[in-house]
Amino acid sequence: MSGDEAGRLFRVATFGESHGGAVGAVIEGLPAGMRISLKGIQRELSRRRPGRGPTMSARREPDRLEVVSGIKRGTTTGGPIRLQVRNLDARPSDYDSTRWKPRPGHADLSQWLKHGRIPPGGGRASGRETVGRVLAGAVARQVLAGFGVSVAGRIVEVGGKRSGFRRTILDAKRRRDSVGGIVEVVAEGVPPGLGEPVFDRLDADLAKALMSIGAVKGVEVGAGFRAARLRGSEHNDAIIVRKGRLLTRTNNAGGILGGISNGMPVVCRIAVKPTSSIGIEQVTVDLCTMRPARISVRGRHDPCICERIVPVAEAMVAVTLLDHLLRAREGTIRGKGGRRSLEELRRDVRAGDAEMVRLLGKRMELAGEIGRWKRKLGRPVRDAAVERAVLRSAREAAKGAGLPARFVASVMRKVLAESRRRQRAARGAGRR
Repeated sequence: MSGDEAGRLFRVATFGESHGGAVGAVIEGLPAGMRISLKGIQRELSRRRPGRGPTMSARREPDRLEVVSGIKRGTTTGGPIRLQVRNLDARPSDYDSTRWKPRPGHADLSQWLKHGRIPPGGGRASGRETVGRVLAGAVARQVLAGFGVSVAGRIVEVGGKRSGFRRTILDAKRRRDSVGGIVEVVAEGVPPGLGEPVFDRLDADLAKALMSIGAVKGVEVGAGFRAARLRGSEHNDAIIVRKGRLLTRTNNAGGILGGISNGMPVVCRIAVKPTSSIGIEQVTVDLCTMRPARISVRGRHDPCICERIVPVAEAMVAVTLLDHLLRAREGTIRGKGGRRSLEELRRDVRAGDAEMVRLLGKRMELAGEIGRWKRKLGRPVRDAAVERAVLRSAREAAKGAGLPARFVASVMRKVLAESRRRQRAARGAGRR
């Protein structure tokens, strides 16, 4: 089946079905040696997990992360990252009554017309598919954090109301009905210059990513549809200088002008439809007889999807932003775009800082391995000859990089001191 992949440099493909063995994601585009917190990924999964209260589906899925490939000891290997979650509470029999009766509001009818069958629970069109998106988004968020970019979402409206969300949802559930709502996602720290002015617009790609979530029926960026009711004098964002940065006084553009990020927070909102599966009897057609029929949907469903869709929407924004950030960095490396702005230079400095910290972490991890080997071989922690060779190499490398040899040597002495401490700790742990 086509259409399972997204992204150009940060590539994501989701797999699995609602009532199959597992769901997950395959991620490509990250180099070896990047630190990825598995606890951070699990935390995002838990935010999306069903069965956490009366306002959610009663399906009991622990959604425990499984790393199949691509991450070893919390570090990327450079190969495809495959992450998955087992389906442990699948009940395909709940959908026996809908095998020949398409559920109104669901993808059943369109899938029947396209493929000639209705998969249990919607198959790939099920909300369960979003597990893979959250997995990919959790990885993207950690990489974005290294560039100073954060993504956060919230519910702003449920059932047409701006407060009392829980009460509104439970009232709909009591009536065997459902409600929709509006979710907002804001990305802070997005550098200017992401996106292109025509077909690769950042806002267009964000809209596509968010609209690809099954329950989403509309996307706004910035003022969105409210802009249609404003005058130009009201909608245009005044341009100002603050602490040496070009910013705008307001943010009706949602951080994107002409398809390109302008350094302001990127603001998106999505319209989430009411859950299609409801207990109220509805009108459909029996596909065997092609005659009118009625159906009451069984199974376990959310009376409102908004709460669980927040981490999904955040994930799609994070995946899109990281892909565009990598594209922008590739363009900079190739010399695209001419003279670079102060903010672009600072962004690359932050990225370089993050890379230095990552490499230091890798060095300390190796120091621990060396400490364990020294314990086995009965060798002392400090090896003066090796340390002298390291400092000599550092001074020579400093000359090639145009750096003061004394400065580089002083930094390396601190690194060597920490390495010795790590080796001693590893030896001590081995004795226990």
